[in-house]
Amino acid sequence: METRTLKVVLDYEDYKKYPFLREAINDIRLFGLTLEDIGNTPLGSELLRNAREKILTVIEKGQYPIHGDDYRTEVASFLTTLILLSEIGDDALNEKFAIAFSKRIGAELSKEPIEKVLHIAINTLGWNISLDSNGDSLVYYKHYLQGVPEYTEEWKLVNRLLSKGFVRVPREKFTRLVETGIKKYVLNLIEKTRIEESKIPESLYKTVEDIAATWTNLRRELVAHARSAYSGKKEDLFPPCIRSLLSELSSGKNLPHSARFALASFLLSIGFSVDEVLEVFKVTPDFREDIARYQIEHIAGLRGSRTKYLPYKCENMRSYGLCRWKCENIRHPLQFFFRAARGRPPRVAEIQ
Repeated sequence: METRTLKVVLDYEDYKKYPFLREAINDIRLFGLTLEDIGNTPLGSELLRNAREKILTVIEKGQYPIHGDDYRTEVASFLTTLILLSEIGDDALNEKFAIAFSKRIGAELSKEPIEKVLHIAINTLGWNISLDSNGDSLVYYKHYLQGVPEYTEEWKLVNRLLSKGFVRVPREKFTRLVETGIKKYVLNLIEKTRIEESKIPESLYKTVEDIAATWTNLRRELVAHARSAYSGKKEDLFPPCIRSLLSELSSGKNLPHSARFALASFLLSIGFSVDEVLEVFKVTPDFREDIARYQIEHIAGLRGSRTKYLPYKCENMRSYGLCRWKCENIRHPLQFFFRAARGRPPRVAEIQ
């Protein structure tokens, strides 16, 4: 079977369009941008804003935005989105992002010479592929299965030409195969992105909380989970610190201001309305509806500066004496909720 030799040279224009490329990421590393720079330098703040806007565009419009003019900004912003998504820790959001991103990439790849698409699949996805003299791709069956977009009759192995372990894929189908491979590749990148809690800048945490709150409020099923958790049907969906505050509240204890803020901001962030949060606090001995409503609306961003306040991260919860637990791989109460809501509650140990 005659095959063709690939001769492909990628440039900065390719890096803008395909920020996930190994070559693009290696190029950015040469600039020495560190995690501490994100949000704490003019360039880092720009990257954080860009990454936030990209994720919010995916959440609100289901689309990954068209790339900008500077390839370095595009690549570094993409890497920052991986950090943000990893810290939020919600599989459904990761899936939505990866789908939108891969569709944008697929649209770009459809305009490229087949040699460039193969180069990306070989050098970034690690697929074993060659190109025959007819322009069809010969994909090793294991890698073909990694890129199958849907298990319909058309894509099943039994319905494809298979020779010596390689599947023949025509040009018009190959780009779709690579698009799905990129989706899975991005999901794997998010999964592998792990950063020590002590090294995460405060500005990045605030962005994580902002995106998490926006995402939660748009997902009706998460709000339903949250209400079930509050009603006691699914208590393990709430982190132990929040469950403890709710227990103290229901027992008639007057919570300090920090505890009330932590509880109200958490409930608002997972989709509770102002009136629902108000109902939660009606059991407090010193309850006054006018004052409580004003405070809750202020936290919700409906009064004053119109800034919506987000829950304390775990470190701050402990510093205020509101948490005495260590939840595995959790840095923020919202992370706990997201993971528990999808059936993977983190392991919890009480700090002695």
